[in-house]
Amino acid sequence: MNLLQSQSAILWGQVGGLAAVQAAITLTWMIYRIYVPQLLAAFGFPGLELVVSILEDALAVAIEPVMGGLSDKQRQWMGSRFPLISLGMILSSALFIAIPAVFIFGKPYQVFRWLLPVMLVAWALAMAVFRAPAISLIGQYAVKTKLPQAMSVLILTGGLAGAARPIASNFILSLGPAITFTIGSLVLLGAVAVLRSQKPDMAVAETPINPTTNQPLSIPLLGLIAVTGMSVACGTRLMLGEIFPKVLETQLVGTDVKLLMVGIAIALAFASLPAGIVATRAGNQRVTIAGLVVAAFLLLALVFAQGAGTVCFLIIALISSYSLVANGTIPFALSLVPPHRGGLGVGVYFGGFSLAMSLYGLIFGGVLGISLVQAAIIGAIAFLLAGACIATSTLKDFRV
Repeated sequence: MNLLQSQSAILWGQVGGLAAVQAAITLTWMIYRIYVPQLLAAFGFPGLELVVSILEDALAVAIEPVMGGLSDKQRQWMGSRFPLISLGMILSSALFIAIPAVFIFGKPYQVFRWLLPVMLVAWALAMAVFRAPAISLIGQYAVKTKLPQAMSVLILTGGLAGAARPIASNFILSLGPAITFTIGSLVLLGAVAVLRSQKPDMAVAETPINPTTNQPLSIPLLGLIAVTGMSVACGTRLMLGEIFPKVLETQLVGTDVKLLMVGIAIALAFASLPAGIVATRAGNQRVTIAGLVVAAFLLLALVFAQGAGTVCFLIIALISSYSLVANGTIPFALSLVPPHRGGLGVGVYFGGFSLAMSLYGLIFGGVLGISLVQAAIIGAIAFLLAGACIATSTLKDFRV
């Protein structure tokens, strides 16, 4: 397959196609998370969604780096990552529409009882097949200094796709699993068609058409990528899942917390655009570290804040600082690996992210709870650890 190069600093058409894939990933995961408890309960597995989620994240820890690395090999052999991406998306689409089929037609038969949890896990694994290879394409579509700006488009579309979950859950459930999962399946197929139409194998002139393996791969740097993914995942989960909702509920009494969380999600999505411009001009690593450090201290300040005005100011500041982090982590991962190993770098980051989510479910998902202050302390430590990893990666002695 022939690759073409462009003199443009950012290939906006290809970035747009990749943004469609990001939106499809977010939308289908949203549908999946909304329906899984209901489907499992109807099949006689109430509460099993936590176990399924932990298992999915645990398996993704290994699958994400493997598939990312496999896409690197495929690009060297065939000149393209797209065959693996399209295969994963088509498989995910087929499994996604098979989930309600098993639920509807298998429910009366006891022999099919365990088929539903297996199908749910299989779909999640199919999604893990193409995520790292797909997102790593962003490394081909922008020069290194412009990567945060290109990444901001993916954050925008993904953020907008997932923003409506707090208020759209009842509507989505009212459609029924057959209609909803069919829509999700078609969205996945549509996204892969959009990406295909944008010539996904194109690359900016900075990216070699025929990547070589001369540049060595650093295992310590891969470790930093993994720990960064774990730390960002932990801090993000605590900030959005624990701290924001609880602070809004206690400090803004009488307000609709779900609606406010939708507003925060939309603000985070749009904040990615100016954040990408800032990172492009000031340097991604420097800006990402600053975002992590500021976010860490703002989390601590937020849980002790009193008064609606102070809380609103701190949340706006957190949105601004965290947007720098959301934009910067994938470009950071790509910067630590050779150009021909971008899929592995992104896969290792996603693997670390999944490991943190799996451990979070094991530790806090059951009977154990976490107080607001504890959540802020752990979240702040996680963000500072991620910042330390990025700072360490810039040391010349560490890169040797």
